[in-house]
Amino acid sequence: MNQPLQMYDKKYKCPICSNITVSKKVFTDKIIIKSYDEDMKPNYEGVNPLLYSVVVCSQCFYTALEQDFEHQVSPIYMEEVRKVQNEINIPEGISFSQERDHKTAIFAYALATLFYNAKKQPCRVAEMYLRMAWLYREMSDKENELKALARALVYFEECYTKANLDTEKEPMVLFYLGEISYKLGKIEDATKWFSRLVTDYRNVNSFYVKAGRDRWQSIREETR
Repeated sequence: MNQPLQMYDKKYKCPICSNITVSKKVFTDKIIIKSYDEDMKPNYEGVNPLLYSVVVCSQCFYTALEQDFEHQVSPIYMEEVRKVQNEINIPEGISFSQERDHKTAIFAYALATLFYNAKKQPCRVAEMYLRMAWLYREMSDKENELKALARALVYFEECYTKANLDTEKEPMVLFYLGEISYKLGKIEDATKWFSRLVTDYRNVNSFYVKAGRDRWQSIREETR
């Protein structure tokens, strides 16, 4: 029962309703990554910080990644945000401020997708679906993992085509376009994205480029 010592309560001010909400946060020195999956999913020893990455307001249920949560929301998107809030139905017994199991964390990520969508942030929506897929993987729920990956792919494509990506973020997006396409059996698409990644960023020192190059080469060998 030493898990509570690995986390602490952190307070956040909701930018929508000004409520002070509390969310668990993992002590940085307690985060231990023991390995990575091929798609860069970290596997943790002990407490899993993926369960606590998003903050949910306990009053209005506005949800965002911890690093985004307190950012002011542009008035342009406020009407869409309100629509999301009006449609949210939180099942009885769910608390986002206490320790979270995988189902509660997935519910929190699902809320985050709605709000990031309302704020026209497809790159963030893609990241939320990817993390949901990772949590489903930890639950050995292959069907829902693939569904979440399929949704992530749609938003990574929108992120790539519509968002103004900087050169630091683009390799990550291209990597996931290729990797998720591969996992979903879209080999031709995967080859296209990985090829673009390793061609456009061949001189960039990025682990996404290195992993993409390895995957691209293995696909080419498989399809010979």
